[in-house]
Parts: sequence; C-alpha cells; structure tokens
Amino acid sequence: MLNNNNDFICYKHRIFNYIYQISFFSLLLLFFSLNINNLIIFGQKSDSQFSEQNDINIIAAGDYYCNDETEDTIENIISVQPELIITTGDHVKDEKSAKCWIKMSEPIKDKLKIAIGNHDAEFSKIYKQIIKNHNLKSPYYSHNFKNIHFISLSTEHPYEEGSKQYKFIKSDLKKASTNSSINWIIVHQHKPLYSTNADMEESERIKNIFLPLFEKYGVDLVISGHNQYYERTYPMSYNEVVGLETKDQDSMFELTEDDDEDSKSIYENTNGIIYLTVGTAGDELQQIKEKEDYFVIQKEKYGFLNLKLENNGKTIVGEFLTNNDKILDNFEVKKS
Repeated sequence: MLNNNNDFICYKHRIFNYIYQISFFSLLLLFFSLNINNLIIFGQKSDSQFSEQNDINIIAAGDYYCNDETEDTIENIISVQPELIITTGDHVKDEKSAKCWIKMSEPIKDKLKIAIGNHDAEFSKIYKQIIKNHNLKSPYYSHNFKNIHFISLSTEHPYEEGSKQYKFIKSDLKKASTNSSINWIIVHQHKPLYSTNADMEESERIKNIFLPLFEKYGVDLVISGHNQYYERTYPMSYNEVVGLETKDQDSMFELTEDDDEDSKSIYENTNGIIYLTVGTAGDELQQIKEKEDYFVIQKEKYGFLNLKLENNGKTIVGEFLTNNDKILDNFEVKKS
C-alpha cells in the first residue's frame, strides 16, 4: 500500500523502468530472430576458406644460397604477395652457420614452410639453427592451407619402410585422403623421385618406398629440389604418363628467346601425379644431363614456382617465374 505521494512516484518510476526493459529486450529478441540467418551466413563468409580475391598465391622454390641471385629470388617472391611459401630444402651452402639465410629470409619468414635439404642437415650447428629459426619440432611434418594438405618430407632423415617417418607419412596421407575438406595433396621435399642429374640411385630408392603411398592416397603434386634447374613431368602413375595435356592456344604468355611453346598445358580430372623440380632459388645452376619423355619442360633458369589457387579451390594454375620477369612455364590442373 502506498503511504504518500513520494511512494507513488517511486512506484510509477519502477513500473516505467520495467516496461522499458521488457520492451528493449523484446525488440532485441525480435531483431535477433529476424536476422539470425544473416548472422550465420556472415559468420560462414568470415570463416570461409576462400575470399573474393581472384588468386591465392603459393610459392615453391629451393636450393638457396647466400648470394645476389637468392636476394633477387626473395624480392621477386615478395612482389607477387604470396599467402604461403614452401621450400624444397638447401637454404645454406658453403657456410659455417645459417645466419645469412636467417637474415635474408626474415621478410618472408612468417609465410615459410620449409623442407630439409642435405646441406641443411650436413652440420649439426646449421641444422639446429634452421630448426630453431623455423620452429620445427620434427624434420618432417604436415599442415593444411585452404583446401590443400601439404606434407614436408625429409629425404635427409631415415625414411625406409618401418621408420618413424614412413609411419608418419603413411598415417598422415590416409587421414588427408579421407578428409572431405581437402581437395589437393602436395608433397615438398629435397631429393626428387625422378632425377635427371644428382643422386639417381637414391631417387630410385625414395621412389620405390613412397610411390605406392603417393599413388594409393591420391597425391597430386610432388615438388623437389636438389637438381639446380626447373623441370615438370606430365601427370604420371607408376612411371607411366596418364595425363596427356590439352592446349589453350588463347592463353599466351611471355617467353624467353629459346622457348618455342606458346600455350598453357591443361590437365583435367587426371589420376596422375605431377613431379616438379624447383632447385632454382640461387645456388649455381647445373647443366641438364638427361631428357626423359615424361618431362614436359626442363630449363636452367633462376626463379620460383607460383601456384595460384582459383575456381573456389578446384583449379591450380602453375607458373614458373624467372628472376628476369619471364613466365617460363604455364600449366593448369582442374578438378570437378
């Protein structure tokens, strides 16, 4: 019961506050219920693997050196604004420490996922410096980027069947092959499975051990270094070419004087693996000694491989960009 006028005023004030609060929360609930779908959609867009930008650039190169060519390669890599940079090993050579590489690669360090090369593992001091600089707990590892599963395999550590690395690679590939969010599997390592120059016997050994796994679990690209030049195979399965290319004659690109190709290699829904050698980041280039029929291109040029992820992640466009701003190779791999 209200005893005086002041009590009545306080009562009215409380009633007004209650009505205001109820009205506010009712309007808020109404707004949320009407816009919940928009909020969810907005959240999906912000968490989506792919934005509206046309290209997602992933760079691959290996066999660096503490010289001007490596500086040029790193500057050119920076110029294409990549989201990720993978290496094929050998970040140092003829050095007593990894300090030069650590300093030179500082501008791209946060985007780097490296593989270990023979010169990286040659001396324990250098190896420890590189491992520490790139926060590696193991010389072999994997990670996902967008809809791509990457495996960094170490050809410089035990990899024979039954080894810790072999078991890791096998288990990791099995998981990736059943992951519905993964459309591509890419392996980067130092020594290649198909070599036309150095350590051919070891390449055969690597191939004999890992090719069955790569074939079984659907690896798409294997990117290596060790041979200091660039080369790319047709899509292959168990040493046989399975993905003959079609040509896009309208897709012209700038060529070096000694090139005679004028179209893009296109591969669609092939079951083969494309093998690339990209030991072109700065170490002294080697002479190509052998030419196999399964290679589309082999060139002794400095530069890097640029993989552009397009078509909502269903297409990879590869370009080898030389350090003098030429497109040496151009290919496209599509999945429906």
